[in-house]
Amino acid sequence: MSAGEQVVLVNENQTDPLNIANPALSVFETMVTIFLTRLEELDQKVTKKLRQSILDQVSLRLSTLAERQRLHAWIMGTSDRLEINIEVGDMQNCVHHAYHSACEYFGPGETDKLLTQALKQTESMPVAKDFSPRNLLKI
Repeated sequence: MSAGEQVVLVNENQTDPLNIANPALSVFETMVTIFLTRLEELDQKVTKKLRQSILDQVSLRLSTLAERQRLHAWIMGTSDRLEINIEVGDMQNCVHHAYHSACEYFGPGETDKLLTQALKQTESMPVAKDFSPRNLLKI
């Protein structure tokens, strides 16, 4: 192994307690991450503003500083995991706000296309077997 290579050990028997207790969280993380990544491919600067807009809207609902910091890291793309357990209604509100904000920045046609792609990609993943991503589109 060269000096630049890293080894990551994965214990397949290890499970994430947040995702066991709330399979919707995994679906939410996956779908929103895909959606924001696709938007970022269009325009990084605009997507950064969109991420901040989502954060401003959603973080008001969280009770602790630690939860707000974890949400901030995840929404801004500096963490791959949300690492807090939130209710499905809050997830739906976040998706709803992300969609409406994206419509303002990118237009409804492009936003619909990218959200549909994120939805379909998430539905095709094992993460969606216990919770349909379509449940996140209901308000």
